[in-house]
Amino acid sequence: MTKLKLLLQHLLSYIPRRIPVGMAEFDVWSARIISLSGKFADSDSMRFALSSQIMHLGPQKSSVPDQYFIRSMRKAAANQVASQVFQDIKIKQQEAMKAAQTEAAKPIEATATTVVDNEEKT
Repeated sequence: MTKLKLLLQHLLSYIPRRIPVGMAEFDVWSARIISLSGKFADSDSMRFALSSQIMHLGPQKSSVPDQYFIRSMRKAAANQVASQVFQDIKIKQQEAMKAAQTEAAKPIEATATTVVDNEEKT
């Protein structure tokens, strides 16, 4: 696409447009939004997210700027990444805690054995 066409599409993305009511409209609409967003995930995932966003719009929202959906998808993707980072750190901390508990249990076992050996000698 030419730079002028891209600029025009970007500017139009701030103007409210009717949300799609048929499959053909949805296909054109979602392709436009995915193209404008930079396609940071696979097409089905992005279409799924767009469908969910439409369903969560209020009952009086029949015209919404494309930028609303672009920003919402970016936020959803950021949430997904942040959630994964959160889970990875949580798992790492749990593994470290288990390793520390295992290490802490080893000296106790050795001490208990030594005490039993000393009692037997007495």
